[in-house]
Amino acid sequence: MSEDKNLNQNNEEKLKDELVSNENEVKPEITDEKPKNNIKAIAIAAVVGILCLGVGFTTGKEAGRKLPATSKRYSSSKVLATVGDTKITEKELKQKMEPVFYINGKQKMADEQIKAYEESMIDYMTTTEVLYLEGKKDKIEASKEEIESEYASLMGSISQEYGIVEEDFLSEVKISKEDIEKDLEKELIATKYMAQASEVSDKEAKNYYDKNTSEFLKVRASHILISNTDDKGDSVSEEQKKKNKEKAEEILKKIQAGEDFAELAKEYSQDPGSGSQGGDLGYFEKGQMVPEFEAAAYALKIGEISDIVKSQFGYHIIKVIDKKDDKTPYEDVKDSIKDTLLNEKFSNQIKKLSKEAKVEKNEDIINKIKL
Repeated sequence: MSEDKNLNQNNEEKLKDELVSNENEVKPEITDEKPKNNIKAIAIAAVVGILCLGVGFTTGKEAGRKLPATSKRYSSSKVLATVGDTKITEKELKQKMEPVFYINGKQKMADEQIKAYEESMIDYMTTTEVLYLEGKKDKIEASKEEIESEYASLMGSISQEYGIVEEDFLSEVKISKEDIEKDLEKELIATKYMAQASEVSDKEAKNYYDKNTSEFLKVRASHILISNTDDKGDSVSEEQKKKNKEKAEEILKKIQAGEDFAELAKEYSQDPGSGSQGGDLGYFEKGQMVPEFEAAAYALKIGEISDIVKSQFGYHIIKVIDKKDDKTPYEDVKDSIKDTLLNEKFSNQIKKLSKEAKVEKNEDIINKIKL
């Protein structure tokens, strides 16, 4: 029981990371911290999905308004998607979308934003249903005690964080305790099935480590970054990006003409973490940098300098200072390897099960939902 609870908490954290990753401010630093899990997660912990509902309502309440600027009409019967014989209706989507509208407050959401949220919610519901049905086939169950514990935890969190008692919450969002508990039961079963189907053994992790030696070599590099984000973390205009690239090209010419890389990094680099250090990023291993930067750095020999490398942060000029032949110790990377293999297994399992369950989306109905 305690292992299942720990699993739910871990999955909840991964899901939270995934759900907020596209909304979080992106800063133009390159860090040597280990990356967060980027798995295309499903909402297998109802605490997350329903808590979002609570966030949406209470945010709207504190803003002094009864309705958000954005709303949509959802039918109670039209079918948006099917998972085998199970139907997912607009009514279910409405329950997931209303908090999104509240969260956005008085800001009118664009049609493209709404559609993106709806697609994510529908993916969430279909994937959860797939895992739930497989869990039922394997006779996996969620006990009454587990469901009640999750429900109590959810309501306690809502009350503590947003100052709304259970009765008021249920009334405002027009959902019953029984409906919430049904979702909790379904997603607890989905969680347990996922853990069972995606388990990664120590032997699998060690085999991966032994067969992929090059992934665990360390590189030390310096870079000069011309950032494509402003001080608030927002992307600059296309015109400014063009100017930034031209600036990076000018700096590269200076380097090729023999000027000192470290001095140019101190003068021009817009990476606050390394610029003052002459662009030195220290040692890093695969998985710690954005893919474009990593690929360029690992392809260079010691002392070589890259061409202009574009990433989500902007334009980089990279110089490799050193490469260590000694591998990162297995124990230091075992957990990250397990995460990688877990994500891979989970993704493959979802594709396989979705195909077998004949998951279908009614795009005509989805596209006809009116503002």
